[in-house]
Amino acid sequence: MTMDMKKINIGAFVIAGAMLMTASGCTDSDFDSKYEDPSKVNQVTISNLMVGVFQKVKDYDIYEYGRFFGFDSQFVGKYAQTFGYSYSGGMYSPGYAPAIDGQWDNLYSALMQYRKMESLYNEENDTQKAQDEAFMLAAKVQLYDFFATTVDIFGDMPFFKACTLPLTNDVNGSYAPYDKAEDIYKTILDELKDIAPRFRSAAVPKNFSTQDFINLGDMEKWERYANSLRLRLAMRVATQGALQAEGRAVIKEILETPADYPLVEEQGNNIFIVNQKSGQLNFTAGHGLGDWVTNRLASGAIIDRMLGHGNYDMTSNDPLSGVYVKGEDDPRILLNYNPVSITNRETGQMDEHRYLGTDLTVADELTEYYSAQAQDEVNTANKGFSQITQRGFFWENDKFDMLIMASPEIHFLKAEAYAMGYGVAQDMAKAEEEFKTAVSQSIALYYYYDSIGSGENCRRYDAPTDKEIADFANARWNSTAYVDKLDAIITQKWLHFGFLVSREAWSDIRRTGYPSGLVFPEVSGTIPNVPNRWRYPSTEVNYNPYYKDVAGTDTYTEKLFWAK
Repeated sequence: MTMDMKKINIGAFVIAGAMLMTASGCTDSDFDSKYEDPSKVNQVTISNLMVGVFQKVKDYDIYEYGRFFGFDSQFVGKYAQTFGYSYSGGMYSPGYAPAIDGQWDNLYSALMQYRKMESLYNEENDTQKAQDEAFMLAAKVQLYDFFATTVDIFGDMPFFKACTLPLTNDVNGSYAPYDKAEDIYKTILDELKDIAPRFRSAAVPKNFSTQDFINLGDMEKWERYANSLRLRLAMRVATQGALQAEGRAVIKEILETPADYPLVEEQGNNIFIVNQKSGQLNFTAGHGLGDWVTNRLASGAIIDRMLGHGNYDMTSNDPLSGVYVKGEDDPRILLNYNPVSITNRETGQMDEHRYLGTDLTVADELTEYYSAQAQDEVNTANKGFSQITQRGFFWENDKFDMLIMASPEIHFLKAEAYAMGYGVAQDMAKAEEEFKTAVSQSIALYYYYDSIGSGENCRRYDAPTDKEIADFANARWNSTAYVDKLDAIITQKWLHFGFLVSREAWSDIRRTGYPSGLVFPEVSGTIPNVPNRWRYPSTEVNYNPYYKDVAGTDTYTEKLFWAK
């Protein structure tokens, strides 16, 4: 194929992608003019298709309506208990199911664009391939991150033969069979090993840094991202299941030869979609969400674990015990949640600056009682429980970077590997060191976010000193509240993810059973118990002839192959 022939009109391609976007009900944030929107160009290029892949993945990385309200607070956040929920009878049914199906649609829209990239790349000569290699590698890392995340929700999915329509125009031949989740995982793990080191030698195209709105053309960050994603997925499968041996082998390889597999281990390595502070994207975290107050309630389970003395005690004359104690309690709570004031039911006095999270283990009368009396100290229009911060590091922070992968997660993964002996020799000293590093870096990351906000309503907190952070991390490691160290590790990792990355928190719960003490009450309704997975979208049920092959396992109770 000649170069002229590759300058093809992409009308059919864009229409196919538009159909998926319409089905999901989502819109994309506006890009700065330096980024080519693949839906507005009249020819296909590998570089603008990479942006297209990024753009579809971006919809589930940035904290806007579809991701935050529909997907996190109304879906995975309830199951991970990283979001509070005041009505236990509906806790397992998502309030906005289209957001879940939207992730499926976005994924295959991204895959469709990547397939087109592959087609163009395969027609290039060696010189052209060398120039475009970086686009291919970066797109594939982002795509595989998104694919693994979606597999963690649905299980078996079309993968190897999916999204051939833009290449063949054969509608009947474009339906794809379902591939086993473990086969998809194994392929991704294997290919990430090949991809990561290629960033060292790949040429940097002249327009790569301007098209790459994730790492801004930084090839070292892309290598670290690929290796770190591989470590995350290896840990997912290392605990149990069909790929246990493969996962532990990957962990061993990465941790025992760190020079060959650099990771996201320092704050400067963090993988973000950078917000307005560098002028590259035109969106603001939390924009348009301020009225959705009932969907950003603080989780009682999180408040309990951030405050060593608990959330509330209905047997006490002072049932609301949630006062933050500096040097004892988790300093991230000041940034994450608004405190409330409440009238003490016994004394009639106003108790101020308390943290009150919803707790699904108590009777609904408790919710009714406190909703009638508690008042948000920051936003007095809000009544009831503490809420995700209204004027803090997140909600009105106009410079909030959208987190894809950060160094605390990597140190938690390493802590787990050494504590449990997954692939490496059990070494509790190394586990302790990695745990403390993870907790310390998590606190530092949250206070970094707090420090950069410039919104008119942002408030500031003095960051804890290095010694205060170190003392807190040490206390968490030595706490007698944990039966074993894995509980301590996963609990702090769960707190680190919090409402920012609820999907990872839910996966850890299903994989390990930790944090301990989480209660998932059985409730009546269409979904009687906490789901292990989500059911396939209705479009798959109605239109994919291969759905019949998975219909028997398309239940809320079917466990992922890596689940406990």
